[in-house]
Amino acid sequence: MDNIMYMLFVSVSIPILLMTLLVEKKARLPIAFMLIGIFVSVFAAEVNGLLTKALSMELYSITAVVTPVSEELLKALPILYYALVISDKREKLFTASMATGIGFAVLENAFYLLNYPNFTMLSAIIRAFGAGLMHGMCTLLVGVGISFIKKKRKLFAVGTFGLLSTAIVYHGVYNILIQSQFSIVGALLPIATYIPFFIWRLRIKRRANQTSKNQ
Repeated sequence: MDNIMYMLFVSVSIPILLMTLLVEKKARLPIAFMLIGIFVSVFAAEVNGLLTKALSMELYSITAVVTPVSEELLKALPILYYALVISDKREKLFTASMATGIGFAVLENAFYLLNYPNFTMLSAIIRAFGAGLMHGMCTLLVGVGISFIKKKRKLFAVGTFGLLSTAIVYHGVYNILIQSQFSIVGALLPIATYIPFFIWRLRIKRRANQTSKNQ
């Protein structure tokens, strides 16, 4: 992997890490998991590089078949650890999973922009709302899903496999669409799935506020 990825990692992660040590305790969770997502992005780049060399596949096949599996599995590991060992509260998992995916996307997008200097502002915006949001939504799907199935022992293994499979398929479909003549559909896919999550979260907050007022 090009050294630029490591330079980006150092340049982005160190300031965020120093900020994490100063902010209030409540703000540390999303920042910490964003840092984890940034680290996972570097690690995934190494893994994808090794897989590309080992499998000798074309770039299209790699992005359609290999990278969705490797990246979604790697992004899910810190979320699964947090849910199983630290806390399975839905609100915290929501925050941690989304922050991990967005942290991953931040470094990946920066790497792409530096390696493809012909990118226009429109391309950057499309990538931000496309790949950037896609990574967040895939990890969010796993995190929110884990909060529902974690306490159901009989369904946990199957449910976790189902969540990971859904995230992988979602990622793969996005990669295929974005490289096809239907690229605009691929770019809109993450936004179309983000909106229902956003509305669901707003309803949960409203219910919580109403409950606190009634008490």
